[in-house]
Amino acid sequence: MPRTLRIVLSVLVALVVALVGSAGLSAAPAYAATYPTLSTGATGANVTSLQHLLTSRGYSTAADGDFGSGTQAAVQAFQSGAGLSADGVAGPATFGALVSTLRQGDSGAAVQALQVQLVKHGASVTADGAFGPATDSAVRSFQSAAGLGIDGVVGPATWQALLGTGGGGSTPGTTYDSLSEEQKQNARTIIGVGQDAGIPEYGWVIALATAMHESTLVNVDYGDRDSLGLFQQRTSQGWGTEAQILDPVLASKAFYGVATHTSNPGLTDISGWQSMSVTRAAQAVQRSAYPDAYAKWESLARDIVAHEA
Repeated sequence: MPRTLRIVLSVLVALVVALVGSAGLSAAPAYAATYPTLSTGATGANVTSLQHLLTSRGYSTAADGDFGSGTQAAVQAFQSGAGLSADGVAGPATFGALVSTLRQGDSGAAVQALQVQLVKHGASVTADGAFGPATDSAVRSFQSAAGLGIDGVVGPATWQALLGTGGGGSTPGTTYDSLSEEQKQNARTIIGVGQDAGIPEYGWVIALATAMHESTLVNVDYGDRDSLGLFQQRTSQGWGTEAQILDPVLASKAFYGVATHTSNPGLTDISGWQSMSVTRAAQAVQRSAYPDAYAKWESLARDIVAHEA
């Protein structure tokens, strides 16, 4: 084979390998937030989107924003059909199975679920189920603001950022009674660690509000980049190993600043934290891209403390 032809073939092979490799990398989701956990009694935009998503999968239910017995039954039916635990609680696994990738030209109830979320985040679109130019523009604007790839395609990362942030009503709950047992147990752990460390009650409130915002009090094994667990702590930022971060007790200790497995400053290392607002104190530890988001969970955090302390 002539030398020139061998060189051309080598270059072509290298290009194919590079293209295949980059396609594989782009297929890996870079989650920007976590799906919420919704159960009976929850209300708001996230519930409305859940109801539209159920309808899109053939489990029709009224999109009234109220998680009642009808929505619970539809969730259980979907979970059973999808091979999930049929507990009637719409958590990350259920949302992950419900959502589908959407783009301009699509239509139907799933698009309505998307449009409800866009409106929740301030977009001026109509929830008519038609993914047209206005919806495409709103999606791209949201992706830009959320630090996502701006392609107008609504995949897992965009869905999670939409559902997991913003004003979703009582998502995943505004009262202690609206929380799932898993959320309550994680809340008990956070409070217990604070009690054992001699941290005042206000510290528990800050920790609970932080965990509600970061993970909806669900010990998730995914997040933005290498973020994990209740507080979405990152191995690359020195919060510990994956196993340590996914241990609710150790993660709570790290947040409070009483852990031995990380030297990162926690709440009690922040000078004057007891006189700070919940948002300022949480942000001092977390250094979040959404520093104003913690405050909305203060009322629920105090309700949890009132029930569990």
